[in-house]
Amino acid sequence: MKALYCISILLVSMMTTTTGKYQTQTGDVGLIFDLTLGEMKASTDKATSTLDFSAEEVHFSMEVNSFRFENPLLEKQFKEVYMESDKYPKTTFIGKFKQVIDFNSPKAQAVEVNGTLQMHGISKSRTIPAVITVKEGKLHVRSEFLVKASDHGINIPSVFFTSGKDEIKVVLDADYVKM
Repeated sequence: MKALYCISILLVSMMTTTTGKYQTQTGDVGLIFDLTLGEMKASTDKATSTLDFSAEEVHFSMEVNSFRFENPLLEKQFKEVYMESDKYPKTTFIGKFKQVIDFNSPKAQAVEVNGTLQMHGISKSRTIPAVITVKEGKLHVRSEFLVKASDHGINIPSVFFTSGKDEIKVVLDADYVKM
């Protein structure tokens, strides 16, 4: 009887750690532009996100005006001219996990999330790769991917980019806690 009770407790605790919601209010997002003038970087630590493992969903949001650039002139140009932040103040991503996360594994787990990236008023279906690490009941998520500015109606002349492609590298690092 005691063994049955212990197994029941273990199963209930496993269910509560593998389901539920996790959130961050301080996700770090970096943007890297490979420009003919040199590499330009922007970053924010104000991205918000919720991971709902019961529904297998990801909700991610960031304010365009929260990004800071090394060069204030480029920051103003990016926000006002290219991103039109007064008209399109947020970028969001809503998606579903393609893989199940093993909350009992301390190993980094590669996952993909299928969803919709809405930027500059234009929504595009995307598959975003990420690596999730579970440690002491918290989650760390890291992701790197490219966004083509013109896919979202952002008109940055391709001659500004070293490769001639209007691609922006996005780097995400976020620590999530259980809600």
